[in-house]
Amino acid sequence: MPVALRESGSALVSSRAVIWVAGIATALTVGPGKLAANSFNHHHLATPFHDTVANVLAAPAARWDSVWFLGIAHFGYHQADQTVFFPLYPGLVAAGGAVFGGGSAANLIAGAVLSCGFALGALCLLYRLTALELGASVARSAVWIYAWLPPALFLSAVYTEALFLLLTVGAFSAARSGRWWAAGVLGAFAAATRNGGVLLVLPILVLYLYGPRADRPPDSAAQGLKPRYRLRPDALWIFAVPVGLVAYLVYLKLSLGHALTPFQLESHWHRSFAPLGGVPAGTWLGLKSLVALAPGIPPGAKMGDLRKVVELAVLAVCIWLLWQSWRKLPLAYTCYAAIALALAVSAPTAGEPLRSLPRFAMVIFPLWIALALWATERRRTRAVLAVCAPLVALWAVLFVSWTWAP
Repeated sequence: MPVALRESGSALVSSRAVIWVAGIATALTVGPGKLAANSFNHHHLATPFHDTVANVLAAPAARWDSVWFLGIAHFGYHQADQTVFFPLYPGLVAAGGAVFGGGSAANLIAGAVLSCGFALGALCLLYRLTALELGASVARSAVWIYAWLPPALFLSAVYTEALFLLLTVGAFSAARSGRWWAAGVLGAFAAATRNGGVLLVLPILVLYLYGPRADRPPDSAAQGLKPRYRLRPDALWIFAVPVGLVAYLVYLKLSLGHALTPFQLESHWHRSFAPLGGVPAGTWLGLKSLVALAPGIPPGAKMGDLRKVVELAVLAVCIWLLWQSWRKLPLAYTCYAAIALALAVSAPTAGEPLRSLPRFAMVIFPLWIALALWATERRRTRAVLAVCAPLVALWAVLFVSWTWAP
């Protein structure tokens, strides 16, 4: 068995075992009937089975935004507020559901199976890419840390995270080896999966101009901002990346009459575009929430305050890892991490400016390669995993019980 598959499979299976045990225990404790009756569970798409045991077993795979993806897979796009969820993943879920016999239950099974398969592929590619840049020991740390990150719960849920990670790491891997047609096609699929996929144009272009590249030697030994590689016709493949986004917008224009609804309806989700606006607002509210959670200060611990503190902590970790990436990784990796993180903090909500930041940051893979490098150099990989393990279980409890909308 190839080492990338062995390490990735072991990391993914062991972390999913903890998630499923914690999630199933939560479903049994809270009560399957109560969980199924949650107001977010439209058409019972998160609990579609007639058998209670089956709904309990599926609980760690389908909550919150899973309902939207399953709804699109089952009913298609029929209302404007669905359009913020890009089409490639629910389309694949619908196709997989047809293989399993059709219906909402089949779609949930297909979504979970597809996400797990995409996650395994993404971790294998991550191992190979990290080994190419930093060596096998860092690659091993990278896949284990990645699989055990608390928000990596979504790698096996009916969410886009696993597919998006597979496509972005795949695009980088293809570009790194000089397969520019593959990088462009995978980038286009990423742009049809999430709005941030179109950002891949910039880091792939940086890889083309500055390397490192395995397809040909540099055209010059230039330093600084001067490119080391001259543009050739194969660079045109890079600009295939926006095709995925454009195709989706054309589809929306033809089907719903409005092409820009995914961007115009952010207010429906209580978000507004403010470049880097989540940073100052999230820092301020996070610090206020930290004070509110201090012992002896009323009104005591609240989930809303806890969320803001956790999101602020994630922001701080991401900024530190971005700096580590700048110091240790090739320029293209830091470029992608910087623009992806900037996008994640540029659509704040009024009451929770950094909402969903842990999940958004989880797919910014250069950050976690930088963490793996730091942990490997200091022999702290096991310490990082020891911190993550109980948090993974806690994340599963909050997710399954409909307590935390990630």
